[in-house]
Amino acid sequence: MLPNPKNYAIYPSVVPAGEPAEMTIAPNERAFMLFDDILYTLRIVAVNGDECSFYYAPTPQALLPLQASGGVLRFTYTFEGEQEYFLQLLRDEKVLAEFHIYALCEDLYRLTPLRGDLHGHSFRSDGKRDPAALAGHYREQGYDFFALTDHNRHYPGSEIDETYAGVQLGITRIPGEELHTPVSTVHIVHVGSPESVTARYIKDRAAYEAEVAACLSRVPDRIPEKYREKYAMAMWATDHIHAAGGLAIFAHPYWIPGGSRCYNVCDELAMILLKSGMFDAYELIGCADPAGTSRSIALWNDLRAAGYDIPIVGSSDVHALTGPLDFPHHFTVCFAESNSPTAILDAVRSKLAVAVEGVGAEYDRRYYTFGPLRLVSYAQFLLTHYFPERQRTCAGEGVAMRSYAMGAAPAELIELTVRMNAESADRFFGRKAALVPTADMLAFEEKWRRIHVEEGPITKGSAIDSEKVTRQL
Repeated sequence: MLPNPKNYAIYPSVVPAGEPAEMTIAPNERAFMLFDDILYTLRIVAVNGDECSFYYAPTPQALLPLQASGGVLRFTYTFEGEQEYFLQLLRDEKVLAEFHIYALCEDLYRLTPLRGDLHGHSFRSDGKRDPAALAGHYREQGYDFFALTDHNRHYPGSEIDETYAGVQLGITRIPGEELHTPVSTVHIVHVGSPESVTARYIKDRAAYEAEVAACLSRVPDRIPEKYREKYAMAMWATDHIHAAGGLAIFAHPYWIPGGSRCYNVCDELAMILLKSGMFDAYELIGCADPAGTSRSIALWNDLRAAGYDIPIVGSSDVHALTGPLDFPHHFTVCFAESNSPTAILDAVRSKLAVAVEGVGAEYDRRYYTFGPLRLVSYAQFLLTHYFPERQRTCAGEGVAMRSYAMGAAPAELIELTVRMNAESADRFFGRKAALVPTADMLAFEEKWRRIHVEEGPITKGSAIDSEKVTRQL
């Protein structure tokens, strides 16, 4: 079931806190153009403003009288403090529309919110989907970035690049691979470098073993004997990832390999590795099993209590698209300078990312978000008021990508939807002017409103055009 369409939109929906913001309320469909001769009222409530004098009747921070012009309402308002605001548009005390605004301090306002996944698999390892098609599936679900991290294989990502060579895409691919070095149960996601680390131990096992032996001599004395070899192998992997300029993610410690009934990494070893400083991020959300997710969050809480505040990500570890447990429920929301591999990974390193777990079916999904309160608060706003609508606009782009990969759609179709999606996002964040009716649209609606009044029967009219009429024909 599709979400309920909205009659009106407010632009922008994200504003700088403490500064006068030029706002526009505009119709999403022609029939809902606002009347120039009607006085409207806008009620503004600060959600985190301690304005609730009664449980069910929050005290409005402001009541603004507004007069429409050209079918839209324009006003200037200063949203004080970083928080969400709830707005109601009223005509004669009747609520016509409700809006949500988020005001941000400058450091977060200037960054771009992006939804993505740094851990996924294709048919080139043990996944079920073609690499290029998987990229389209990600975009169809509204993702802004992704990393294909096939097991011990870095090259499948290049297959995606070759498929879409010369085509402007709206989704960013980050190079990646998943390392599980020989005889180690520790899985490490490597993203960000064009250079493969797994190829080193696949192509020259002897050299790898010699280098691990050298790492073993550097393992701190505090590491228990039973973990020293695994620690050395993780050290080897992360050293090479960092040398290549990549980011090392400690993946799913509570994954249970098929038939083993044992976690791939026990609590004690997981804690030792995460305290070591060799990992750049922890895959907090990345296990389809709720018990594993709960333990992962508990482990992170224990780490923080002990003074180790490692960056976190959420990942699907997607292999197939046949079930709802991972994709598209588990992902990362980061706040980056731009939608580029470097900026995204810098945001993760800088702890400007939150891990997200979704529960429920499409368009009826609830999200649990983990990270610092400030980022979680903003991310939850976006997960309610931005990302679901963005998924709808990106869906056509993803379908077009998959069709193009099979020779059934032109590149121009992809690039047209990319431009439309970019403009929609720019309006939401105030980087582009609001979408308002043209003169032709206003004339069109004026004509049909006149016909509606002069030629229609005396009956219950539209909710915005006429007073309530109690009799029918």
